Amino acid sequence: MENLVAKRYAKALMGVEGMSLEVANDELAAIAETVESSSELQEFINSPLVSSSKKFEAVVEPLKEKINPKLFALLELMSQKGRLALVPELKSILDREIMTQSNHFIGKIESSEDIDSALVKKLEKKLEEFSGTKIELQEEKSDIDGIKVEVSDLGLELNFSKESAKSALIEHIQKAL
Repeated sequence: MENLVAKRYAKALMGVEGMSLEVANDELAAIAETVESSSELQEFINSPLVSSSKKFEAVVEPLKEKINPKLFALLELMSQKGRLALVPELKSILDREIMTQSNHFIGKIESSEDIDSALVKKLEKKLEEFSGTKIELQEEKSDIDGIKVEVSDLGLELNFSKESAKSALIEHIQKAL
């Protein structure tokens, strides 16, 4: 439900003439980071005991001279409707839209061991050829016994693990018998 509401605000923001999505996203990133990092602020924003006008005065009003006036108007509307908690989701939706427009996506590559940067570059190149988009992979440590590559915005997931190879081999042997 929240995602659908945030999509409506994102669509409205994308439809504003003369406003750069990148600039709006950068400004929203700072606000979203503040909201996500402070549990007290999250409680304040989500509290039904605090009026919308108090939330506006405390959270949005101090930003008036620091952000784009059109973004300020959107945040004011979100405050009036009790939707300030959707700012991080709105930022996430704008991130995906910017990536789609620029045809540049970020994925992750997980492994329990360090992966050679040349191998990562080679994998990025192969995925770019396969998908027709620019893909940047970020390395993450995990406890899987193998390698997992995921570009969630494109729905791509590759998994090479000893466990999956072992189970596939066992399945193949069982079918042969």
